[in-house]
Amino acid sequence: MKKESLKNWFVRVFARDIDLSKNSLVYLFFSLLAIFLVIEAFLYKYVVLTEMVSVINIEIGVILFILAISFLTSVILVDKIKNRTRHFNLVLLFCIIGIFFSAFSEVILYYIGLLIVLMTVPQLITLWFTTLVHETNLLNRGRITAFLLASCSLLGWFSFIFVSFEFLYNYFFILVLILLLIIFWCSRKYKYIETEERLKSDKKFFKIIFEKQFFRYSSSFTILGFILGDLLARYSFDVDFFVFFLASTIYLIAAGCFLDNIGRKTSIILGILLLSFFLISYGSYIDAPIIFGMPRKIFLSIHYGFSLLPLILAIQTISGDFSTERGNLKYRGRINGLFLALMFLGIAIGFTFSRWINGLYTLYPELDNFIPNFPNLLNGFVIVILLVWMMAMKEFLISKEKNWSSAMINLYIFSVHGVGLYYHNFEKKPQGEEKEKKNEMDEDIISGALTGVVAIISEITQSKKQLRKIDKEGYHLLFSFGKYHVVCLISNMDLPVLLKKLDEFSKDFEIKFGKYLKNFLGDVSPFDSTKYLIDKYFSQKYGFFFK
Repeated sequence: MKKESLKNWFVRVFARDIDLSKNSLVYLFFSLLAIFLVIEAFLYKYVVLTEMVSVINIEIGVILFILAISFLTSVILVDKIKNRTRHFNLVLLFCIIGIFFSAFSEVILYYIGLLIVLMTVPQLITLWFTTLVHETNLLNRGRITAFLLASCSLLGWFSFIFVSFEFLYNYFFILVLILLLIIFWCSRKYKYIETEERLKSDKKFFKIIFEKQFFRYSSSFTILGFILGDLLARYSFDVDFFVFFLASTIYLIAAGCFLDNIGRKTSIILGILLLSFFLISYGSYIDAPIIFGMPRKIFLSIHYGFSLLPLILAIQTISGDFSTERGNLKYRGRINGLFLALMFLGIAIGFTFSRWINGLYTLYPELDNFIPNFPNLLNGFVIVILLVWMMAMKEFLISKEKNWSSAMINLYIFSVHGVGLYYHNFEKKPQGEEKEKKNEMDEDIISGALTGVVAIISEITQSKKQLRKIDKEGYHLLFSFGKYHVVCLISNMDLPVLLKKLDEFSKDFEIKFGKYLKNFLGDVSPFDSTKYLIDKYFSQKYGFFFK
């Protein structure tokens, strides 16, 4: 019994509602791995090895400002691209060319290569993000993003070998090129192509970003970026990489589970409270070589591990939630780009301000008499303000979304001619033979009636667009159409996640029973195994990485 309870707990916390297709997961993994290899190689080569002083003789603060602007400008193009997978492959190819040029000792080629990489990486990140959001939903986005970030950041460590040995860097582009070939092969089986219909919206981008809740979240991530920038300015990035990646991996997985299970707002507030522990500790042990029994470098490594990648996880999850709201899909790339740009802007301001205020206190020691120890206490003040600011935020993962399975009532599958193929009742089964017969009769009558309703509405509206939803006195009829069948789900709550699951179920149903549907002559017995698909897509007891 204990073993079964533990298994159920594990599924509920780690795997519930995770139903990515194998092709989409493989594509997301390898495309993110390519991005991490490039980012970690360049961070190690131009930031860590230079001890946070400059990148190619340009101040770190200036580079961060350039990155923020690069995200803002590049994402406009991303939102206009329909075939996102093909465009990702093309941009990655340009990035590889940039890496190849950056290995040359000739100054012009070297700077051209770095410029190409700097321009392409923001596009790659945004393209990957739009694909991730397309494949995930409110109930699984935090964990899927966390699992992918944790695994790819660990494997991205492999790029350090090419940077540590200068002669190997000349061949680094070959490693990324191999990954491009793998991604190209994956994109033959998985494609993400947007349509004009999905991108239609009456909303204006500036109205979205100045909406109260959007502004609260985006400004909060800017403030968190400021705190991280101050940390980088005062302590650089002198970390033990093994401890850093270990702490990042453990905390990412925990944070992803928290985001999906207890809500976005609550998880972020808990994360900030944990962050405040590290900041207060640094304020209390300014010059101490040992903090809580750990060498200062190890303590700092854990601090960065709990700060850097989890901040990116929170941004990707929250911006994904905003970009899936009705009318916001058109601006998905811009929403994510704005969040990331504000993060880099916050880091740049925090980094620059910290260098300035510490320099000022060094130049004028008497300032310590007016505001004692202000540079070391600054982040503590900012954290308190941020916590108060976040308390008024909206929670994305509301209970009705989390408990989507309790909203479902009936599922009807019928042919395009109105013949019932399969019926499932999500509520308690009626008892007695008489009621069972009544259900069978109702199934055929209702299937025919639903077919008629769909046909009549299409005829009246003279629209080629398929009917997706009917609302009636607290009940919602959701439709998904295959080539030879129609699926109708009746629920008592209007939840976007149900429509997404219905589409996935309908697609899989068409694949599994395609030959029977195409040659259907009235025999419904081949569809008896549909129960497996219903358990797969509509039961919270099951969680799958692969369909």
